[in-house]
Amino acid sequence: MRWLLRLHDGLTDASFWGATLAVAYLTLVTAWEVFGRYGLQAPSDWAPDTAAVSFAMITFLAAPMVTRNAGHARMTFVAERAPAAVGLWLNRLVLLIGVAACALCAWYGAAETARQVGRGVMMIAVTPIPKWVVTGVIAYALASMAIYFLRHFAATFQAHPAAAAPAQD
Repeated sequence: MRWLLRLHDGLTDASFWGATLAVAYLTLVTAWEVFGRYGLQAPSDWAPDTAAVSFAMITFLAAPMVTRNAGHARMTFVAERAPAAVGLWLNRLVLLIGVAACALCAWYGAAETARQVGRGVMMIAVTPIPKWVVTGVIAYALASMAIYFLRHFAATFQAHPAAAAPAQD
Protein backbone atom coordinates (compact mmCIF):
# COMPACT_ATOMS: atom_id res chain seq x y z
CA MET A 1 0.00 0.00 0.00
CA ARG A 2 2.87 2.39 0.77
CA TRP A 3 4.12 2.19 -2.83
CA LEU A 4 0.66 3.31 -4.05
CA LEU A 5 0.79 6.28 -1.71
CA ARG A 6 4.31 7.13 -2.90
CA LEU A 7 3.12 6.79 -6.50
CA HIS A 8 0.22 9.16 -5.77
CA ASP A 9 2.62 11.65 -4.15
CA GLY A 10 5.01 11.33 -7.09
CA LEU A 11 2.21 12.02 -9.56
CA THR A 12 1.23 15.03 -7.48
CA ASP A 13 4.82 16.29 -7.53
CA ALA A 14 4.91 15.86 -11.31
CA SER A 15 1.60 17.64 -11.80
CA PHE A 16 2.82 20.50 -9.61
CA TRP A 17 5.84 20.82 -11.91
CA GLY A 18 3.34 20.91 -14.77
CA ALA A 19 1.59 23.81 -13.05
CA THR A 20 4.96 25.52 -12.66
CA LEU A 21 5.65 25.11 -16.38
CA ALA A 22 2.18 26.47 -17.14
CA VAL A 23 3.01 29.58 -15.07
CA ALA A 24 6.22 30.03 -17.06
CA TYR A 25 4.32 29.54 -20.33
CA LEU A 26 1.64 32.03 -19.28
CA THR A 27 4.29 34.59 -18.36
CA LEU A 28 6.14 34.20 -21.66
CA VAL A 29 3.05 34.15 -23.86
CA THR A 30 1.63 37.22 -22.12
CA ALA A 31 4.90 39.08 -22.57
CA TRP A 32 5.01 38.05 -26.22
CA GLU A 33 1.42 39.17 -26.75
CA VAL A 34 2.08 42.58 -25.19
CA PHE A 35 5.23 43.00 -27.30
CA GLY A 36 3.46 41.81 -30.45
CA ARG A 37 0.39 43.95 -29.91
CA TYR A 38 2.10 47.21 -28.92
CA GLY A 39 5.67 46.83 -30.21
CA LEU A 40 5.01 45.12 -33.54
CA GLN A 41 1.40 46.23 -33.99
CA ALA A 42 0.57 42.57 -34.77
CA PRO A 43 -1.42 40.81 -32.05
CA SER A 44 -1.54 37.03 -32.22
CA ASP A 45 -4.65 34.89 -32.55
CA TRP A 46 -3.35 32.02 -30.46
CA ALA A 47 -2.01 33.77 -27.34
CA PRO A 48 -5.33 34.58 -25.61
CA ASP A 49 -6.69 31.08 -26.27
CA THR A 50 -3.62 29.24 -25.02
CA ALA A 51 -3.33 31.62 -22.05
CA ALA A 52 -6.86 30.65 -20.97
CA VAL A 53 -5.92 26.97 -21.14
CA SER A 54 -2.76 27.74 -19.18
CA PHE A 55 -4.82 29.34 -16.39
CA ALA A 56 -6.84 26.14 -16.07
CA MET A 57 -3.68 24.02 -16.06
CA ILE A 58 -2.11 26.15 -13.33
CA THR A 59 -5.16 25.85 -11.12
CA PHE A 60 -5.92 22.17 -11.52
CA LEU A 61 -2.39 20.82 -11.74
CA ALA A 62 -1.53 22.60 -8.48
CA ALA A 63 -4.75 21.75 -6.60
CA PRO A 64 -3.71 18.22 -5.55
CA MET A 65 -0.51 19.60 -3.97
CA VAL A 66 -2.54 22.18 -2.07
CA THR A 67 -4.87 19.46 -0.78
CA ARG A 68 -1.96 17.15 0.05
CA ASN A 69 -0.44 19.89 2.22
CA ALA A 70 -3.85 20.72 3.77
CA GLY A 71 -3.61 24.20 2.27
CA HIS A 72 -7.19 24.13 1.02
CA ALA A 73 -9.69 26.61 2.43
CA ARG A 74 -11.16 25.44 5.71
CA MET A 75 -13.40 27.07 8.27
CA THR A 76 -12.20 25.48 11.47
CA PHE A 77 -13.54 27.90 14.07
CA VAL A 78 -16.44 25.62 15.09
CA ALA A 79 -14.31 22.48 15.38
CA GLU A 80 -11.57 24.38 17.24
CA ARG A 81 -14.03 25.70 19.83
CA ALA A 82 -15.81 22.37 20.34
CA PRO A 83 -14.60 19.74 22.80
CA ALA A 84 -11.63 17.78 21.36
CA ALA A 85 -13.60 14.61 20.54
CA VAL A 86 -16.44 16.59 18.90
CA GLY A 87 -13.96 18.71 16.96
CA LEU A 88 -12.21 15.58 15.73
CA TRP A 89 -15.46 14.09 14.46
CA LEU A 90 -16.47 17.39 12.84
CA ASN A 91 -13.11 17.41 11.06
CA ARG A 92 -13.67 13.82 9.93
CA LEU A 93 -17.13 14.71 8.64
CA VAL A 94 -15.75 17.63 6.64
CA LEU A 95 -13.03 15.40 5.19
CA LEU A 96 -15.62 12.80 4.16
CA ILE A 97 -17.69 15.51 2.50
CA GLY A 98 -14.54 16.56 0.64
CA VAL A 99 -13.99 12.95 -0.48
CA ALA A 100 -17.57 12.61 -1.68
CA ALA A 101 -17.73 15.98 -3.45
CA CYS A 102 -14.38 15.59 -5.21
CA ALA A 103 -15.00 11.95 -6.16
CA LEU A 104 -18.45 12.72 -7.58
CA CYS A 105 -17.15 15.67 -9.59
CA ALA A 106 -14.14 13.62 -10.77
CA TRP A 107 -16.44 10.85 -11.96
CA TYR A 108 -18.60 13.34 -13.84
CA GLY A 109 -15.49 15.07 -15.24
CA ALA A 110 -14.03 11.76 -16.42
CA ALA A 111 -17.30 10.86 -18.14
CA GLU A 112 -17.42 14.27 -19.81
CA THR A 113 -13.78 13.97 -20.86
CA ALA A 114 -14.49 10.59 -22.48
CA ARG A 115 -17.49 12.10 -24.30
CA GLN A 116 -15.38 14.99 -25.57
CA VAL A 117 -12.62 12.67 -26.77
CA GLY A 118 -15.16 10.45 -28.52
CA ARG A 119 -16.85 13.35 -30.29
CA GLY A 120 -13.73 15.41 -30.93
CA VAL A 121 -15.14 18.45 -29.14
CA MET A 122 -13.05 21.58 -29.52
CA MET A 123 -13.11 24.80 -27.54
CA ILE A 124 -14.97 27.64 -29.14
CA ALA A 125 -12.01 29.87 -29.85
CA VAL A 126 -9.84 31.11 -32.70
CA THR A 127 -7.22 28.44 -31.98
CA PRO A 128 -8.57 24.87 -32.20
CA ILE A 129 -7.78 23.21 -28.87
CA PRO A 130 -9.40 19.92 -27.83
CA LYS A 131 -11.67 20.55 -24.88
CA TRP A 132 -10.70 17.27 -23.22
CA VAL A 133 -7.25 18.71 -22.51
CA VAL A 134 -8.80 20.93 -19.85
CA THR A 135 -11.60 18.66 -18.62
CA GLY A 136 -9.19 15.74 -18.33
CA VAL A 137 -6.89 17.76 -16.08
CA ILE A 138 -9.90 18.86 -14.00
CA ALA A 139 -11.03 15.24 -13.60
CA TYR A 140 -7.49 14.17 -12.63
CA ALA A 141 -7.19 16.96 -10.05
CA LEU A 142 -10.54 16.19 -8.45
CA ALA A 143 -9.80 12.46 -8.26
CA SER A 144 -6.40 13.15 -6.72
CA MET A 145 -7.92 15.58 -4.24
CA ALA A 146 -10.54 12.98 -3.26
CA ILE A 147 -7.72 10.54 -2.52
CA TYR A 148 -5.89 13.12 -0.41
CA PHE A 149 -9.05 13.91 1.55
CA LEU A 150 -9.42 10.17 2.15
CA ARG A 151 -5.79 9.95 3.26
CA HIS A 152 -6.28 12.87 5.65
CA PHE A 153 -9.42 11.18 6.98
CA ALA A 154 -7.54 7.92 7.59
CA ALA A 155 -4.72 9.82 9.29
CA THR A 156 -7.14 11.18 11.89
CA PHE A 157 -7.54 7.65 13.22
CA GLN A 158 -3.78 7.10 13.42
CA ALA A 159 -2.94 10.45 14.93
CA HIS A 160 -5.69 10.44 17.56
CA PRO A 161 -6.35 6.86 18.68
CA ALA A 162 -7.52 7.96 22.15
CA ALA A 163 -10.01 10.46 20.74
CA ALA A 164 -11.39 7.89 18.32
CA ALA A 165 -12.01 5.29 21.05
CA PRO A 166 -14.84 5.73 23.54
CA ALA A 167 -13.76 7.09 26.90
CA GLN A 168 -13.51 4.56 29.72
CA ASP A 169 -13.84 5.29 33.43
